[in-house]
Amino acid sequence: MSNLPRLIIGTAGHVDHGKTELIRALTGINADRWREEQERGMTIDLGFAYLDLPGGGRAAIVDVPGHERFIHNMLAGATGIDLVLLVVAADEGVMPQTREHVAILDLLGVSEGIVVLTKADRADADMIEIVREDVRDLLATTGLADAPQVVTSARTGEGMDDLVRAVDEAAGRVRAHDVDGPARMPIDRSFTIGGHGTVVTGSLLRGRLRVGQQVAIIPAGLETRVRRLEVHGDFVDEIAAPARVGANLADVPRDSIHRGDQLVEPASMPASWLLDVELRLLPTAKRPLRQRAPIFVHMLTAEASGRAALLDGRDALAPGETAVAQVRLDRRVACAAGDRFVVRAYSPPTTIGGGVVLDPAPRRHRTGRVEIVEAVEAMRSGSPLRMVEEMVRQRGRAGATTDEVRLHLQLTAEQVDEVIRQAAEAGAIAWIGDRWVAGEEHGRLTGLIADALADYHRRQPLRLVMPMRDLQAATNAPLAALQAIVRAMAEAGRVVADKGGARLADHAPSLCGEIGKLAEKAMATIRAAGMDAPDRAAALQALGGDEGAPGLLDYLLAQGDLVAVGDHIYAAEALAEAQDILRRHFTGRAFTVAVARDALASTRKYIVPLLEHFDRTGFTTRRGDERRLRE
Repeated sequence: MSNLPRLIIGTAGHVDHGKTELIRALTGINADRWREEQERGMTIDLGFAYLDLPGGGRAAIVDVPGHERFIHNMLAGATGIDLVLLVVAADEGVMPQTREHVAILDLLGVSEGIVVLTKADRADADMIEIVREDVRDLLATTGLADAPQVVTSARTGEGMDDLVRAVDEAAGRVRAHDVDGPARMPIDRSFTIGGHGTVVTGSLLRGRLRVGQQVAIIPAGLETRVRRLEVHGDFVDEIAAPARVGANLADVPRDSIHRGDQLVEPASMPASWLLDVELRLLPTAKRPLRQRAPIFVHMLTAEASGRAALLDGRDALAPGETAVAQVRLDRRVACAAGDRFVVRAYSPPTTIGGGVVLDPAPRRHRTGRVEIVEAVEAMRSGSPLRMVEEMVRQRGRAGATTDEVRLHLQLTAEQVDEVIRQAAEAGAIAWIGDRWVAGEEHGRLTGLIADALADYHRRQPLRLVMPMRDLQAATNAPLAALQAIVRAMAEAGRVVADKGGARLADHAPSLCGEIGKLAEKAMATIRAAGMDAPDRAAALQALGGDEGAPGLLDYLLAQGDLVAVGDHIYAAEALAEAQDILRRHFTGRAFTVAVARDALASTRKYIVPLLEHFDRTGFTTRRGDERRLRE
């Protein structure tokens, strides 16, 4: 018979209804680990056992305390189970903690279970039938409404074979765990074994663990290596979900790991103190949950205090009502979209509701905004395709990387690639730069770029391109996204990317209208100056002296109508005339600055930079203090 794990079973029920005795009768294992538990005959913390099933495989069993004082321990054990054994004593029937445990199981979405009526040797047939009916009524509106009932007695052994068969049958109905995804194990215990170091235990809910594997502890932020793996007392090299696992970790101090942390593959899960959730208040809650009221949140093995902001802006959530909310915790927790949680009130400490995580790492939201409510509600579908669309959409122009999408959806790399491909083909998301943005955001950024370029061309008609820094300032877009969209627009023929900027494809600088008249007047003034050319400041004044003057000057320089020589601006005709004069005077012979100054009837302030300009452009060559015209 194979002892490979098949499912994880959890117990539930009122204190003293015989949960631990039932497990001992089924498995021969006393799940009460502590001396205090054994002396008092009452389970205080989580206990563990296993059951080999007739159909093959092994069921891990998590025994939870039934006393209301230890409900936080019950919550740590109940989350993540595949099948519940709801234990009700046949001689007492439904009790307060039976009701609270059933409410918790329903909030956690547990839909596979077996009702185990214990202590049948203490009740007659009529009493047992009354208890059966009470339990059916209790479960009628929950996911366990169709749970089979088995009558047992741990003392006499009655019903034990029937219970084993019922568990075996249920094992074939439970949902298969994802064994290919990244490993995920919420930690419920951490302790030290002399000579071996830190050991953590938990229920492996997804993926596989193997000896030597690198793992992370979140949200503690630790990375370590698995030294040894133990499953139900046996050391193994590798184990797949679902299973109760003990993992011996390398070089990790025990006091750095706590119940509520999770052992996962590195960089495979986010941790956040903000959660977008669907929140449901139980009909049995004694009072409404006020906007931003303090609460305790229990999720997997973690618990944290926080406040619930009702996103639709209502003042309170009434008993029996459901709303989308943002839970703001006092510390980070690791979770994924789809994780279930339970909410308990501060005073009195009772279970009042719970729900499901829609976004495990959202931005902080304002309440009372319709678009936020609609976006968060859209995450309810649970479809990976819809979830990636909404996740990317909510992040606006900041977008999301492929790794961020993978963390959010908690899928394998291959699964994420497929979902992203589908979303991109549908136009719901688009790749720009180094991240994904919503399709409508991509279209909006494209429109913003086109509008910014058109506006720039209207304001600066003589500049060929809009510098990229100005385009980024006008659109407020991330540089990588901006450059990617400009490239795409260039490939489509809508823009031309050139010289560190961009322009619309149909834009061409030209002098026309008032600008043309101003340029003509300024050119006449600069031509008339001849060799006494104005400096740059004076040239800008001649060109109007306003914000458009630099662009007009750059245009005239680029066109060759004006030439910058040192700090001065010459008309092209003035330089041509200067070259003609130098040819007439100095063809075939050398000349100095002084004789060139006299020939051009100018001053040294102008002549020195002018001759250096002629050297650079190849009209003259210099040797020492003398120059010659280049043949």
